[in-house]
Amino acid sequence: MKIKRILYRSAFVAAAAVLTSCGTNWLDESPNNAVDAEGAIKNVSDLINARIGMYKAFKGTSDLTDYYSQQMFVYGDVHGDDMQYNNEFGSNRAGTYYYMEYTTASSFGRTTTPWQSPYITIGRACRIIEAAEAGTMTDAEESAADIAQIEAEAKVLRAYCLFDLTRIYGKPYTMDGGESLGASVVTTSLESTEKPVRSSVKDCYTQILKDLNDAISSNALYEGTDDTGYINVWAAKALLVRVYLTMGGTENLNNALITAQDIITNSPYTLWTPSQYATAWDKRSAAHGNEMIFEIAISGTNDWTDRNGISYLCDPDGYGDVIVTKSFYDMMQSDPQDARNGILIEGADNTKAKFGDARPYINKFQDAADTRLANLPMLRLSEVYLSAAEAALALNKKDIAVPLLNAIISNRTTDATKLVTEGNITDERIATERRKELVGEGQRYFDLLRRGEQIVRYTDVNNRGWHDILAEDARAFDRNSYKAYPAIPQYEINANKNIQQNDGYGK
Repeated sequence: MKIKRILYRSAFVAAAAVLTSCGTNWLDESPNNAVDAEGAIKNVSDLINARIGMYKAFKGTSDLTDYYSQQMFVYGDVHGDDMQYNNEFGSNRAGTYYYMEYTTASSFGRTTTPWQSPYITIGRACRIIEAAEAGTMTDAEESAADIAQIEAEAKVLRAYCLFDLTRIYGKPYTMDGGESLGASVVTTSLESTEKPVRSSVKDCYTQILKDLNDAISSNALYEGTDDTGYINVWAAKALLVRVYLTMGGTENLNNALITAQDIITNSPYTLWTPSQYATAWDKRSAAHGNEMIFEIAISGTNDWTDRNGISYLCDPDGYGDVIVTKSFYDMMQSDPQDARNGILIEGADNTKAKFGDARPYINKFQDAADTRLANLPMLRLSEVYLSAAEAALALNKKDIAVPLLNAIISNRTTDATKLVTEGNITDERIATERRKELVGEGQRYFDLLRRGEQIVRYTDVNNRGWHDILAEDARAFDRNSYKAYPAIPQYEINANKNIQQNDGYGK
């Protein structure tokens, strides 16, 4: 069932009042309209407003950019090897992750590392889930389907946020089986006096899987594709694939493959063709929704993130903070027929001295009127195919992996010689296609960590491409480096003495 949409303009005030941000205490949530928590959500109208507030926190604002508004994309790309901070022309909104000059201070560059907004979202999700499960809403009986759907969406977003927090602050599950510290698992509305400890990575994943599987098995999630910006059942399953792949191991990889095959076979989504790829990122393109399973919707200047958003950071006519590395650009040029070259664009005239005729900017955040109005891609069908291919090959199912990978290749390049066979398919080839496909979507760094690969920006200071001169431990490192995981912001340590700081950053 599709819940009747409430336009953002008409609901903005109500949504803002539902659950306010936490200030300096990430668990101090104010209830709806400042009434007691038990009466915060009295009916489905209140629940729908709370739903808007939950998605609003997940997206972020121009003032609160520590999550998908800006920093989650920046962290997942600039921290890796395929994208970098544009040091000569940028505004330094991506500099800290690039230079890896981490401290316990609350400011990373100009905004905080992802922590506050994910927990605001988790807190709002918890209140929604509690209200739905309490069964005390005045119109609960006649609105049971809507309530169940919103509750399921809240479980998915709660899992989404915990997953992100765990893979940022905790070591990869594939490194130590989840024994190290992850994030704090929060499943209930907490008073500001409660100070939870960090849970193990393993316990975090246990809760993530529970929330996702509970939401999916509820059969309450919307199955259609016309409710842009909201979680549907296919988005929940696509996120589940990402989680299983990140965890690794035979059982999880098998689950990733099965779930991915379900999406590929039964969902209404299809891959973009080579002729569609370069322009399909624009939400007004007829092909846009073909493979965009979930995206953060920007409806206008009332809910955009303005100049602080990731789209403006990638725009050469904006701040232009983030560009691809020269090594990545050269890799893309090795196949001139690859349609993914179409999302690489050149900068302004003043950048020619550095880049020449190269096109180092990513154009995945498209809107002809203003890039700040572009929707933000979160889960796409192409990632599902690539994850399925990787899982299948790891399970020694080449007969399954080959057609999955070839589906991506044939829909990205017109060069048929690039197709793979059971005789030449490799994990490295799948990883390369994943790099080409997902660049700029905040996934590369996490892929490197879970795979245990070295992150190499450059090794020779005299042959560093477009890179600035970096400290030695930022030029090449792996997941054993303490700098592979950021410091938890000091204001959170001050607010909750039970939160243990990551190694290397003091107490």
